[in-house]
Amino acid sequence: MTGERVLYGVAGSPGIGIGHSLVYKEKPMGSLDREIADPKMELERYHNAVDTFCRITQVKADRVAEMVGKEQGDIIRCQTDMIRDPYMNGQVEGRIALGQSAEAALSASCDLFIDLFTASEDEITRQRAADIRDMRGGMLRLLLGLPEMDFSALQPGTVLMAEELSPSAVSVLNSANVAGIVLGKGGPTSHSAILARALEIPAVLGVEGRVLDTAPGEPVIVDGNRGCVVFSPSPEMRSVYESRQNDFLQLRASLRVFVGRETRTADGERIQLAANAGSVGDATRAAGYGCDGIGLLRTEFLYLDRTSQPGEEEQFHAYRQILSAMRGKRVIIRTLDVGGDKNLPYLGQIKEENPFLGCRGLRFSLREEDMFRAHLRAVLRASAFGQAQLLLPMVTGVEEIHRAREILEEEKEVLRHRGVAFDEHLPMGVMVETVAACLMADVFSKEADFFSLGTNDLTQYVLGVDRGNARVAHLYSYFHPGVLRLIRQVLETAQSTGTKVSMCGEAAAETALTPVLLAFGLKEFSVAPVSLLPVRKTISLWSQKEAKEVTEEAMSLETEEEVRTFLKAHEK
Repeated sequence: MTGERVLYGVAGSPGIGIGHSLVYKEKPMGSLDREIADPKMELERYHNAVDTFCRITQVKADRVAEMVGKEQGDIIRCQTDMIRDPYMNGQVEGRIALGQSAEAALSASCDLFIDLFTASEDEITRQRAADIRDMRGGMLRLLLGLPEMDFSALQPGTVLMAEELSPSAVSVLNSANVAGIVLGKGGPTSHSAILARALEIPAVLGVEGRVLDTAPGEPVIVDGNRGCVVFSPSPEMRSVYESRQNDFLQLRASLRVFVGRETRTADGERIQLAANAGSVGDATRAAGYGCDGIGLLRTEFLYLDRTSQPGEEEQFHAYRQILSAMRGKRVIIRTLDVGGDKNLPYLGQIKEENPFLGCRGLRFSLREEDMFRAHLRAVLRASAFGQAQLLLPMVTGVEEIHRAREILEEEKEVLRHRGVAFDEHLPMGVMVETVAACLMADVFSKEADFFSLGTNDLTQYVLGVDRGNARVAHLYSYFHPGVLRLIRQVLETAQSTGTKVSMCGEAAAETALTPVLLAFGLKEFSVAPVSLLPVRKTISLWSQKEAKEVTEEAMSLETEEEVRTFLKAHEK
């Protein structure tokens, strides 16, 4: 045992886990290169392994779907699509025909995809490389006759520690036995983190230092709320965390009573609380909490995990599925928002010196007009099956709105000629996420049917802070008086013009800011599914009178630190 020490990482799954470490190290598989006598027999061996892998994976996916939901099951199930991908199979079969073993051919072919995803500037895309590695590992174990590590029967109080843990490994963990997960790699968008959250296992990822050097059985505390890990905690530290763990469990229990409730302030005012969604599963889970629709559907999910863009038909079916899940409630579909920190190599995007100031969002869509038209046709067709609305990202000038509407009207005419049903009056709104959009809100209100305040990008543009740059990340804050003043200005302008406004950025989920946003006049919040219940509860605790009193004092303060400290102190 060593003295108490703390390592920091990224909060991957909330909660407090207290237990003892179990360090998992991936065993090397040895050389994959070997002489093969008959390529035809080797190809048959490969195909048999694919069939076996798909059967095993399907069983895992069904079990996960039954335990925690279809979306989580689909995380595992997608590996069968990867291994049966025609391009992937063509690569493997071609290498086997040239004399490579099935193992070597598979590994080399997977490396092509891993390199493609790893090279992306978008963290979500980079994380998909882990799914390819997971699939490759499962296939190689079958081809080499190696056993899988049994993660399903760990001892109670286990804190599982590894450099990286595959989604299929996380999927079989028992939350009754696993107190926490600590990984040297990964982030909150990784599939392993998503599964950990679904299983309610506290997790910290991307931990600094050498996780694998931890002594087996060492006492460990996993703080999935703050993103830190405490090794060999002192009795005092353990006592503090036992109290925090109890508070967290009580909070989680208290939130469950808000499932399915209407969102109202303490004085009875009805507030719309929608969900941000980045998949069909997000929408389904949000519907289960009783949200007021989808306030932001990120369509990028259809463009990830692939080497070519989705067609109109595939997009249409996905949008229709989400509209059906909402059962007539509003679904705001944001058009493709790539560029900035989301770069998809197969779209031919050029690497830019300042990508957040480059060809992103609507700028990219108007440049790639054929792709944009197919995108709009899919949304229009889906609008016949629910209450769809269209949202344009990264708008800075009214001429961009004009051009987008022209294209939309032209695609409506195409569908009319085809005899395809759609909502003739499909509303079209704009993201207010640049300073220009804030200052032009009065003009934009004449052209757009609604606004959506995107505080993530707006904050970095107002403060001139690249939120992905660690050297200035401490300056990035929604509590900055300049950010709050601009948000207030937009809401006041929208109120004077009768334009509906929702807020879909992370600031909407910051419960310390809830009274300020209510006092500013925000009537529509849109947050991640996991934040729906905490925000609904917080709104229920504030009356407009109380919110205005707190906000008046907060807005008289001059620094970010003063505002944040004051609002955190008054948080309910």
